[in-house]
Amino acid sequence: MSILDEAKRIQDLVQAEEEIVVTVALFGQPGSGKSSLINRISGQRLAKEGTKTDATTEAKKYDWNGLHLVDLPGYGTSMFPQETYWKQFGIEEFDVFLCVFSGKFRDEDTRFFSQLKEHGKQCLFVRNKCDDLWEDGKTVVELEAEIAQDLEKQIRSRERVVFTSCRTGEGIAGLSKAIASVLSGAKQERFFRGAKAYSLDFLEEKRRVCERFVALAAAASAVNAVNPIPGLDVAVDISVLMGLFKKIRLTYGLTDERLSAKGQAAPALAQLASNVVKYCAEDGIVLLLKSFAGRETLKEISKWIPLVGTVIAASAGYGITHTAGRACLADCHALAEGILERELAGAKDFGGKFIDV
Repeated sequence: MSILDEAKRIQDLVQAEEEIVVTVALFGQPGSGKSSLINRISGQRLAKEGTKTDATTEAKKYDWNGLHLVDLPGYGTSMFPQETYWKQFGIEEFDVFLCVFSGKFRDEDTRFFSQLKEHGKQCLFVRNKCDDLWEDGKTVVELEAEIAQDLEKQIRSRERVVFTSCRTGEGIAGLSKAIASVLSGAKQERFFRGAKAYSLDFLEEKRRVCERFVALAAAASAVNAVNPIPGLDVAVDISVLMGLFKKIRLTYGLTDERLSAKGQAAPALAQLASNVVKYCAEDGIVLLLKSFAGRETLKEISKWIPLVGTVIAASAGYGITHTAGRACLADCHALAEGILERELAGAKDFGGKFIDV
């Protein structure tokens, strides 16, 4: 295979991965906290939250970094009869469904779940607002068991119930893990990219996904070879690298706004935040590439040869850009890890509540 053929194959791989989207639909009773769950899953303030409990009268759609999250309106109502609901909202196209409830489970949700099950769709049950579970003489474990048993009787199927609280953060990590578990392959990787990490294990999945990005982007950058590195007989495509660094930052949720806020709120992380900011500008990238020119990379690169090809992996341009990409990934991961550890410590210090620090 010629280097031009390799370049085309890599470009196709990169493009195909960018086109992958994970679609998650939420349905259930008004006031159950679907908007809050959308924001917690994405880690972004996408949906408007509040105490208003009016029924959803249209499908509300939110997009973030490959996640397509939709709050579906009530099933089987006069406005949205069950006979046309499936086609009207493109139910067949969704990857995962979350049935969200916080009180008495509704008959219409049972009917919709039955239809989903008939079509082989993945549906998770989420009992939100679990911080309000209380009954004199009963433990939370006993109350959760009763809810799961009551649900099983109503839907006539034994399904796992994920208990969450958007106020305290309880169960959100478990919900993200549950969603990832019903996805596979490229869809699962895309979910790891887009969803906020609430556990160190989830962060490790982000690192694994980003390592593949680095290999592909370094190959594309070296093959295009349009920007000579000053003082070196090597050329790379800096625009590809800038795109890679942005993708890594977004995977870890390190937007410009968050970088600024975290740097001010956490002095111990300020240097890492400063390093990550360097990956945003072209002049900073050129300096980074020059600093990595003499480093040994063959051992790390060798495992990616089946993906990017021997000829490309052996090039100086690939070695330099791959090392720079790994450095960006290491700094972004360390910063995200530091932020998460502070959040987890805050949750412990404040009685289990997640504090947005």
